[in-house]
Amino acid sequence: MEFLSFVYRYGLWISAPAFILAVLLLVRCIIGVIRTGREARLLSVPLTGRQEVEFFETGRVVLCMEGPILSRRFAKLKYELTGPDGRAVKNRRILFRMTTSGFKKAIMELRVYDIAIPGRHVFEIRGLEGEKPRDAEHRMVFTRPHRARSMAYTFGIIFAAFFTILSLVLFLMRLVGVE
Repeated sequence: MEFLSFVYRYGLWISAPAFILAVLLLVRCIIGVIRTGREARLLSVPLTGRQEVEFFETGRVVLCMEGPILSRRFAKLKYELTGPDGRAVKNRRILFRMTTSGFKKAIMELRVYDIAIPGRHVFEIRGLEGEKPRDAEHRMVFTRPHRARSMAYTFGIIFAAFFTILSLVLFLMRLVGVE
């Protein structure tokens, strides 16, 4: 109890620096999560039935769909990636899909591929049933896995927002003189 009464007694002096630090942490985390998403992006290809994509290094690659929010264009599509050796690249579905949405478009993870051989791969989409007028707004995106970093920044955003609000409430309580 002594600690809380100390914090309340010196609330004006504690809340101002705490507010500034919390806002700085909040801005840093928001910039970090945006930067993480941009840096993870390897390549983006149009929505066509068959095309070649090139991967320069081995490792895991995440296939994502990108398009207008609430678009149904990706429904019931099947994806296949064939390596330079002619064999299908080992892949698996993502159980908990990470989704990133802005004001106009959204990106959702679909599959994880394990690239064993760098080079030109053939990417096929089955079930497209021809071109549609708004296909230019839809894309397939390959990214590096970044879920852990994005989640860490998201928890940082929540933590910083909590302390921003808490310091603002403490400041206003002491300013108004709530006992």
